[in-house]
Amino acid sequence: MKRIIQTSLFLGACTSITQAEPASPAQLDWLTGCWQSGDGSTREVWSVSEGGYLFGYSVVFDKSDAIFFEQMRIDPAEPPVFNAYPRGEGPSAFAAIVQTDTSIVFANAEHDYPQKIKYWQDGVGLKATISLIDDSQAAAFNFAPCE
Repeated sequence: MKRIIQTSLFLGACTSITQAEPASPAQLDWLTGCWQSGDGSTREVWSVSEGGYLFGYSVVFDKSDAIFFEQMRIDPAEPPVFNAYPRGEGPSAFAAIVQTDTSIVFANAEHDYPQKIKYWQDGVGLKATISLIDDSQAAAFNFAPCE
């Protein structure tokens, strides 16, 4: 289960944690769209902001079979909150702790794994990491726009 979650949560941001302006989901336009891994085994899709909310989902494939899915939502709270629903169960909530124009970091030290989720824009791509709160046990994800 831990390995599946590592393979399926695709979030993250910058490489170091620093204080930033209060985060706002309306500033996450760079996250919206359809993203897929280089081998096509994972896909993550994010809507444009709707009333401040962003809705997303991710799917992990084994060949053409979907073997894992997760629904996601970013709420326009202060700070914004990332809610994960792996296999439709949840939510597990992670509050934004850092946001820039092209990155966001969410954290929940009380969660088992992951405790930190980072997303950041990389040129035309999207990168993500999940990890423990101290950045250990990190799993990295590299996404390109879907074909």
